[in-house]
Amino acid sequence: MDAEIIAIGTELLLGATVDTNSAYLASELAKAGVNVFRTSVVGDNIGRIAATINEALARADLVICTGGLGPTRDDVTREAVAQAFNRPLEFHQELLDQVAARFAAFRRPMSESNRRQAYLPQGARAIENPRGTAPAFLIEDQRGTVVVLPGVPHEMRFLFETAVLLYLRDERGVRDVILTRTLHATGLGESVIGERIADLMEQANPTLGISAKRARYELRMGAKATSVEEATAMLDALEATIRTRLGTYLIGDEPLEQMVPRLLAERQLTLALYEGHIAAPIYRAMSANPQGAALLRGVVIHPLDEAADEGASVALALSGAASVSNRWRSTLGLGVQAAGTPNESGFTAVSVALVFPGGNRQATRYFDLRQPDGWGFVSTLGLETLRRYLLEPENPAPHET
Repeated sequence: MDAEIIAIGTELLLGATVDTNSAYLASELAKAGVNVFRTSVVGDNIGRIAATINEALARADLVICTGGLGPTRDDVTREAVAQAFNRPLEFHQELLDQVAARFAAFRRPMSESNRRQAYLPQGARAIENPRGTAPAFLIEDQRGTVVVLPGVPHEMRFLFETAVLLYLRDERGVRDVILTRTLHATGLGESVIGERIADLMEQANPTLGISAKRARYELRMGAKATSVEEATAMLDALEATIRTRLGTYLIGDEPLEQMVPRLLAERQLTLALYEGHIAAPIYRAMSANPQGAALLRGVVIHPLDEAADEGASVALALSGAASVSNRWRSTLGLGVQAAGTPNESGFTAVSVALVFPGGNRQATRYFDLRQPDGWGFVSTLGLETLRRYLLEPENPAPHET
């Protein structure tokens, strides 16, 4: 079964409300073995909602809409679905009774406008909503099924879990499961990683995708099968292949900022930091993790008094790392120093130095520190330098990061 999700509400288009419903539904449908191919957001307009539904039904067997089932004039989803199916709206006394009983339970009078919620497109099947005043419904024709749920998240989730999933399993024969798994990688460029796993990303099942943020990469795997055990085996096999292709550049299912503190703790090592900029990206990353904060012996944050060139930034990073390590008697010292001015292309040289018993490692990279994520890239460089040392402590020779 292929599905599309339509979130309805002008407030979503204006950015006044964040659409969390679509993310939830996509995740839950995947677990149920339903492929979600597209999500859409449309405002409270009958014609546009109806057109979006018809377009979705041309591509998918199942369309789930959320929102627009309230009692006010701008809640027009019922009318839009009726238009999409070319059917009239019909009044259902039992639905009005349910709404009235809900208000009676609240000890509040029901407004005349709530009568609108008792209308459904002809032939639609009502889904009672014990969590709210907006009855949901589903409607079918030869093209497929449209399920319409309230936009209130807790109501929508309850009805999906207690009614829609049962419909999919009992009446539509949905039996497959889709499992997902995310791995993390760093230390290689996205294009290089992409080349090493290109053939794996072309597979239909299991699937593999990659996304990048601050020189860290998420590898998202998905497997569809008739049982959890079968899907798990497919993911295990794919992960094994990825590990062979990427080697130590694959972190695994643990983010970099969690892995480094864990490795430090396991090896009973301590760390001191020298940061030559007020942004202090390594300190911020380490201190955000309780385990990382506990392993920090000391931190010096010392912005440059005057501009330094690339050569000076290399020397300052190394001397700073050695100084803090000696000062606080830590096993490791990590220094970070950016040059004082960017080059003609707007990129700034940033040097990272790691000192450890018997040696040191250094790396210099160029980053656009004018960008919001600029210092995030520096954080990745520093943490990756630490990670690679911690994985290969017996080899203190300089290593490309």
